[in-house]
Amino acid sequence: MSSLGRRCAFIAFLVVLTGRLSLAQSPSIVDAIRSKSLFYETFNDKEWESRWSHSRDAKYNGRFITDAAKGWTDNGLKIPEKNKYYGLTALLDAPVEPIVASSPKPLPLVVQYEVKYDEGVTCGGSYLKLLTADPDLTPEGLVDSTPYSIMFGPDRCGGTSKIHLIVRHRNPVNGTITEKHLASPPSPETNDYTHVYTLRLFPDHKYEILVDGSLRSSGGLMEPTTLQPPLLPPLELPDLQDVKPADWVDVAQIPDPHAVKPSDWDDREMVEDDKATKPKGWLEHEPALINDPAARRPADWDEEEDGQWEPNQIPNPRCKVGCGPWARPLKRNPAWKGAWKPPLIDNPEYKGPWVQRTLPNPDYFAEEEPLRTGVGPIGGVALELWTIDSGYMFDNILITRDLEVAELAVNQLWKPRNEAERRVQVKPVEDAKELAKRKKKKAQKGSRYGIEQLRQLTEAFLDLFEDGAVLSPLAPYLGPFLDHLEDQPDSLILLVGLGPLLLLTAVLLLRGVGSGARKPSAVAAHTAGGEDVDAAGEGAGEGQVSPAADGTAEPVGAAEAREGDDTGDQEPAPGAEQVEETVEQAEAAGEEIEEEDELVASGPRRRTPRVA
Repeated sequence: MSSLGRRCAFIAFLVVLTGRLSLAQSPSIVDAIRSKSLFYETFNDKEWESRWSHSRDAKYNGRFITDAAKGWTDNGLKIPEKNKYYGLTALLDAPVEPIVASSPKPLPLVVQYEVKYDEGVTCGGSYLKLLTADPDLTPEGLVDSTPYSIMFGPDRCGGTSKIHLIVRHRNPVNGTITEKHLASPPSPETNDYTHVYTLRLFPDHKYEILVDGSLRSSGGLMEPTTLQPPLLPPLELPDLQDVKPADWVDVAQIPDPHAVKPSDWDDREMVEDDKATKPKGWLEHEPALINDPAARRPADWDEEEDGQWEPNQIPNPRCKVGCGPWARPLKRNPAWKGAWKPPLIDNPEYKGPWVQRTLPNPDYFAEEEPLRTGVGPIGGVALELWTIDSGYMFDNILITRDLEVAELAVNQLWKPRNEAERRVQVKPVEDAKELAKRKKKKAQKGSRYGIEQLRQLTEAFLDLFEDGAVLSPLAPYLGPFLDHLEDQPDSLILLVGLGPLLLLTAVLLLRGVGSGARKPSAVAAHTAGGEDVDAAGEGAGEGQVSPAADGTAEPVGAAEAREGDDTGDQEPAPGAEQVEETVEQAEAAGEEIEEEDELVASGPRRRTPRVA
């Protein structure tokens, strides 16, 4: 492709990319949601305070602000301070009925919004109150007793954690208004991701609660067990004046009082082991505990205040096998049949189950559409909350009758936000795992380097015991250890740790070797010529000796070792300092000695046989 062609392609790519970015940031999705909503708030413009008003009541000393939470690219409503009451209200353009059940098309009600605990959650509410429409309703006058039609959303404090669904229903008979709570509410999400909560109320009085687009709870509000108390009252009520008589017997069967346990029925689960015998050495007349003979009464002990002093009890040292009365151990009874119970018979005094009388419910009413006729229309949305936390975030508060619009908000607004948050939080975890993986590889590499160094060090150490070497006289005595060291070079670390003990052993062994290897001719030659013998030279391998203090002869080097032993300042054996220094280098490079299989696979070095 020519240079001009590449430029055109690059410009076309920029145009397409710019178009996609502008589409992603376009307000068309927000406008589409708003156009089909009864209420929609994003808190993403400076005019939000003209639509929302804080309560003027002195109790509500907290003030919401707008801010971007961690991982958000736009603003939401935020609780900025802890331990405060917050009250904020926005009015709807027109009252909204909970459901529309009339023709031509029944319509549901969908309430949806996003919640994020940017700084964690300990105790606080994050629910919405859909205030009941009333000519006297004012946002500034919001208090905790302001009437609402529906309350929905998460609430957590300590062990209590639930997603509220409360319906305030008016009894058409007596005019009383009762809060009907969801009897088995689902649990909310309490992590620091953004979550979207959705309530759906259908014209047939079915409900659904969704979290992040997934169904968490559903059922029929007309069912007597869904709400507590039930949405519709029962036809009859129990007569509280009617109580079960004291002599009423409602037990249908009783144990047979005339039944007798069979003579061959063995109900002993455990029996003595008749084959057991008292152990030899068991002292029946000895106590298991005796007074501590070393115990002494304290000098400041006052028997009038402290009571009679008694020495501590200690185990009786004579009870090596056992003391006190001996009893045979128990074993499982092979004839055990279980606990015997008399058979059941019909109770002759049984009167049947007792049933409490009922009375007509004076407050009973029949209502075909209690959500429409008994629940007031919605006139406003309020956040009337108290929390000990801060950092609660709210966004995309939506009221609509279109299920697809709510799903659009979930898929196009919440889902990308939630995925971005998870990427931001997952990446540090992945980075930490990658760092740990690199450290492990580095440690393994250093470990292999350390093993190689240790192998070379072991070879150098074993060379000291070869024929003609400095420590060859010790080879017959250390043969098994040296063979093990050939197979397991890392055992050299143990040798360094036990160095002082091995040096002392070497001194004693050298003394014994020297006393049994004296040669008079060598002594005469040494005393006549007065020549020094090199302890590390070629004579060391030929039985060369040096004169001792008493005129006898001992091997070269043994006298020096003996001198060190006499003075108490033992010098390290030849090569010990080198061993210690090289081991430290190996440990610093590898940190841990691993992958012993590589060492075993390489095989030990074949050494020349040692002559005893």
